[in-house]
Amino acid sequence: MKNNSSIPLFIFFSLSFFLLCILGTWQLNKNYEKTKQQHFYRLSKKLTLTEDINFFSNIRDLLSVEVTGLELDDKIVYLQPRTFKGDIGFHKIVVYDFNGQFVLVNKGFTKKKLKKKLKSKIKKQLVKGLIIKVPKPKFFELHNDTENEQWFTLNLNDLKNKFKLDLSPYIIYQQNIERSSYTKAVLPNYISSINHLNYALTWYFLCLTLCVIFFIYNLKFYKDANKKKN
Repeated sequence: MKNNSSIPLFIFFSLSFFLLCILGTWQLNKNYEKTKQQHFYRLSKKLTLTEDINFFSNIRDLLSVEVTGLELDDKIVYLQPRTFKGDIGFHKIVVYDFNGQFVLVNKGFTKKKLKKKLKSKIKKQLVKGLIIKVPKPKFFELHNDTENEQWFTLNLNDLKNKFKLDLSPYIIYQQNIERSSYTKAVLPNYISSINHLNYALTWYFLCLTLCVIFFIYNLKFYKDANKKKN
């Protein structure tokens, strides 16, 4: 009976061990990808794409760009919820016209949405920033509520339908934002400050702890079983 009663415990241990190993390996892989992206980001500061960029061609993520275009200030969405140094707010996403190519530009973090204003006189602006391919929405992310203007992800199809434009598959994270602006420049998640290595070590440590507990429990179990036999 006791041998049979230990089977559920063994199954629980096996599943927990397997899950913790997967989580640790997943974080290690994310750490490797982030390290690789950050290395390229440091190198890309010397490789800046300037005017005459084809935003529908194959462009490497995290390249620096400097390009002049028209801000279409009537084509704006606010991604929510987003955080910046502990504050909760939005990312302001605006469409720019770069020589007939319509590209999304992340204008940075803001605590509140700016009320719509009358369409201003269009002026050319220089945009300096980092370009990445628009990430596909993750499985667990909320779907955009386009009717109520609640945007949770950069779903390119949703944005194309809203703006009625053939948008480029890339987005620029603008960095040359004035300090007096109500938005603050942000960086892509690819080069975030999250320490995935620490998370990986935490999962592996929990896995090791689980193994020690399971070993001690079984050692005590077999010692008690032997005593009863004797």
